[in-house]
Amino acid sequence: MNLRTTILTVLLLATILLVVPMTGSNSSHAQQMSQMQQTTTMHIRSPMILTGSIANVQLDDDGNPTWIESGYWTLRLRPGSTESNLPSAHLVIRISMVGIDGTAMHRHSITNFTLTNVSREGNTTLVFDGTATVTIRDGPVSGVPLTIKIMNGAAVAMLIGPDKIDAHFGHNPVYGTLTESSRVAATTNLHEERSRGDGSTSETPRGNATTLVVLEREDVNYYGNAIGYLVQPRGQANNLPAIVVIHEWWGVNQHIKDAADKLAAEGYVVLAADLYNGEVASVPDRARELSSSVRNNPEEAINNLNAAVKYMASLPNVNSSRIASLGWCFGGGQSLQLALNTETPLSATVIYYGNLVTDQTELAKIQWPVLGIFGSEDQSIPVDTVNQFEAALNANNITNMIHIYEGVGHAFANPSGGNYAPEEAADAWKKTLAFLNRYA
Repeated sequence: MNLRTTILTVLLLATILLVVPMTGSNSSHAQQMSQMQQTTTMHIRSPMILTGSIANVQLDDDGNPTWIESGYWTLRLRPGSTESNLPSAHLVIRISMVGIDGTAMHRHSITNFTLTNVSREGNTTLVFDGTATVTIRDGPVSGVPLTIKIMNGAAVAMLIGPDKIDAHFGHNPVYGTLTESSRVAATTNLHEERSRGDGSTSETPRGNATTLVVLEREDVNYYGNAIGYLVQPRGQANNLPAIVVIHEWWGVNQHIKDAADKLAAEGYVVLAADLYNGEVASVPDRARELSSSVRNNPEEAINNLNAAVKYMASLPNVNSSRIASLGWCFGGGQSLQLALNTETPLSATVIYYGNLVTDQTELAKIQWPVLGIFGSEDQSIPVDTVNQFEAALNANNITNMIHIYEGVGHAFANPSGGNYAPEEAADAWKKTLAFLNRYA
């Protein structure tokens, strides 16, 4: 081995030892990389780019250096669809491998990354699991398992499918570093100081354009046989605002869970209440039967929703004075009914094209802001009724924001429905988040 190669080897080994603690077992790193199955999923709000260099020495089974690996990597992430809740990923890795004696050299590329899971280990390590296409000396191999760990916003470790490609990159991860801009993108978190109407302030975690949010999900029994879907941001401060979400006439389906996830990613603790005792309708006739049953027994529905509010108030990380309700369609009407019959004052009420009450005396029970989202072509919630509702709120000096979207009908914000209007739905969601951010 010549002097130049020796120096390079020593420098690379020193870099790895500084960045990632090594152990004597070749299999230990692979085991650590595999211990990452999570029940949490991270969401990305806006596009971000992570990039860096590769500086690694591959060891043989006896722990002796065999190849010097160097190169670069770039991982681009964009917000995922509501169906998968995963970011979309575009990955390029270029690796050059030089024999430890400097006499052999070849290159590899890794592309076509399909992301299957994004999670967090502890508080400092982001984990991306998936499969990729790896170009080796015999040609491209697709479907190669690939795990990428980003540690402390400073180092990257990549386990590149040892079994699929005959351990060409070894059984240990390939290590590297992040650029300074990537470190900021991977670690930055913003905290927004929110002013309350009583003059107090509280800090609520809010992400900037490059914040990943870990969501914790669980099914909880909060009332009778009702099992709600509880989702919240992991590892954030106490004193969080909370939202009781109320489903459409279909029940707590995936669309409702996706909406709850989106709210939780904004820093709220969210409970999707269940008024159907676990049933989810798949055809309109059954949905009509279920919703009619609830409307015909309003006291039971109110008891259910009041129990949901009490459950949220009992959580140690929730500010019990900052619990709002939000519902769509059938759930929008129930959101209003909760406001009129709540046992505990709410901080805000959001109604998406739900059945309305226009009696001024009845609406005077509400002592907090109301947001209403409606469509001008909605035959079940006519514009005249919406206008009467708004007039009654104004007469009672109830803070309200009523938006009627022209040219759209009922359930225009549901992407799985035939009336879906993507531009209007996106604007309504933006207004909803702004309203909740101000009042919830």
